Amino acid sequence: MSLGLWVLVVGLTSSVLSAAWLLGHLERVGALVVRGWRRMRPGRATSSTVPVEQLAADLRRLAAHLEATYDTDQPAKMQRVAAAALAYDWVLLSACRTLEVPEPPMPPLDAVDRLTTEADLARRGLAW
Repeated sequence: MSLGLWVLVVGLTSSVLSAAWLLGHLERVGALVVRGWRRMRPGRATSSTVPVEQLAADLRRLAAHLEATYDTDQPAKMQRVAAAALAYDWVLLSACRTLEVPEPPMPPLDAVDRLTTEADLARRGLAW
């Protein structure tokens, strides 16, 4: 590439970037560059499962929170219990995916489905 052509390309690029910066659109140019980079060099594949240790810790924490919420006399107690049970159910589903246990129906789980799922996970070695 000749020196004149190189200077022209650098000059045009800097002019476009300067205009974008002055107009407040530089983040769009940056996003375009990042998108092009990611298209050329895609990131590594990531796992959609959570580590078993994290699942066990979450289940322990949520089970204790559910029990404590159930034993208190705070305002809106049933909404708090329902929210804690729903969070517990979602972690149970995540554990089922991670340990390849058949998943129960979508939350909220009834008592029988929850107990069956807990038993299946315990059979696979998950202790919480």
